[in-house]
Amino acid sequence: MSPKKMDEKAILDAAAEEFAELGFSGARVDAIAKRAGINKAMLYYRIGDKEELYRRVVLRGQAGIQSAMMNAVAASTTATETMVSILTGIAENAAENRLMPSIILRELAGNAKTLPEEGRDGIRKFMDAVRLLVTTGVEEGTFRNIDPTALQFIVTGAVFMLSLTKEMRQELYPDNPGPVTAEQISEALNDIISHGILREGAE
Repeated sequence: MSPKKMDEKAILDAAAEEFAELGFSGARVDAIAKRAGINKAMLYYRIGDKEELYRRVVLRGQAGIQSAMMNAVAASTTATETMVSILTGIAENAAENRLMPSIILRELAGNAKTLPEEGRDGIRKFMDAVRLLVTTGVEEGTFRNIDPTALQFIVTGAVFMLSLTKEMRQELYPDNPGPVTAEQISEALNDIISHGILREGAE
């Protein structure tokens, strides 16, 4: 990796930490520069202002989720397989990049007021993919005609919250903290989404 790319990665890593902890409004460029181990002038030269930092951090995080979805679709032949693959991909991505769930949840809690336009496009693409998945599942006869928007936020919300609360749950319930690894999270959510909570025959 070239020195320029190394500088940019260090800056974006530092910015992600700052945004995850303090949100867009609370983050400070001088604090990000300090975290990255460079001066503020170099930060502006390499990346740009706070808005550009945030845009780059959000798009980098979304790229990982979008890549997971594309791989899921490419590796699957049925809607059910695609659903499992998407859950696994998002859970693995959240485990590898644990700052992104914090950033996204903060953004959504604030009604996405500071979310870059490209970030909105990323969410829209994800929603479109889930809508297509539901339509395909219905046409296959394997899915009920469910609300795709609700499914999207059930999947991402649950994955993000389970990823972010791992340590807390291990402290509160050391003998049974619930799903901890990406694989466990994916399996638990797939089971609930696929089979619901009612026993077979129960009403």
